[in-house]
Formats: sequence, C-alpha cells, structure tokens
Amino acid sequence: MTVGRPVGQAEINAQAGALATALRDALRMCADFCDLLQDTTLIANDQVLINMGFTQAEVNVLRAAFVDAKNLRQVAIGAQSQPSPSNFLVNLKRLCGPSV
Repeated sequence: MTVGRPVGQAEINAQAGALATALRDALRMCADFCDLLQDTTLIANDQVLINMGFTQAEVNVLRAAFVDAKNLRQVAIGAQSQPSPSNFLVNLKRLCGPSV
C-alpha cells in the first residue's frame, strides 16, 4: 500500500500540464497587468497611484516589477531576445514581502 499521493504516468502528465498552464497564464496575466499600469486612459500618471496611497518608491517598484514580468513573457514566447543576462524577478521579489 502506498501512502500519500500516487505517482504514475497519469499523475505526472496531470502535474506537468497543470504547471505548464499555470506558468503560461501567470506570464500572460502579468503582461496584461503591466499594460493596465501603463494605460494612461486608466492611470494617467504616477500621481493617480500616489493618491491611492502608494508612495513614489512603491509606484516605481510596482511598475518596474511588471515591466520585468512582461519582458520575461516576451522572451519566453520568442517575441524578443535578451541580449544580456537579466534577473527578471528582482523587482517582483520586492512585492512578495520579507518571507520570500
């Protein structure tokens, strides 16, 4: 008798598919959120976000994090090349808080 989750071809296929789908969807959602943050018909400028309660430093991190995420997606889907190494997650980590 096996304790815990079974491990077989069906389970590996299901997990692989779920992870691939989650990654694809997360990258697309990050790119869409980046577009929202840059849409001046919705957020005219940084002051709009500051009026919501963000500091300028927080606005800078928020915008940079999602520009990085959008660039990561663009590289991942082959829409742009990355000429030099880049840590796309450096600003995103700052949104995760001290536990990460």
